[in-house]
Amino acid sequence: MSNKSVGNHYEAVAIRHLTSYGLELVMQNYRLDNGEIDLIMREQEFLVFVEVKYRASQDFADVLEQFSAKQLQRVRHTARVWMSQNGINEHMTAVRFDIIAITGTPFSIEWLKDAF
Repeated sequence: MSNKSVGNHYEAVAIRHLTSYGLELVMQNYRLDNGEIDLIMREQEFLVFVEVKYRASQDFADVLEQFSAKQLQRVRHTARVWMSQNGINEHMTAVRFDIIAITGTPFSIEWLKDAF
């Protein structure tokens, strides 16, 4: 499987996981030239921007180490642009940034709410 198809597969796994907890998918794979957001979900009054990471290793820490401060800044910037483009006032909207870490084969899922 190519990296893109692996990514798409595990994003679909993450969507199923999140929707089973009542979140609604708003958008998948929103991209700008300098950033992207894997999933944009809604949970009640919250807009939830989700980064999905998969690693074959069972070590959950390995997944978290993949996130640099610069990458997290890009995600936040991309979220602000998306909200602006969709007429959403970032100062009047409850927003959360979550991480879905999928590790191992067979996989396990860790959901870090309000991760950054």
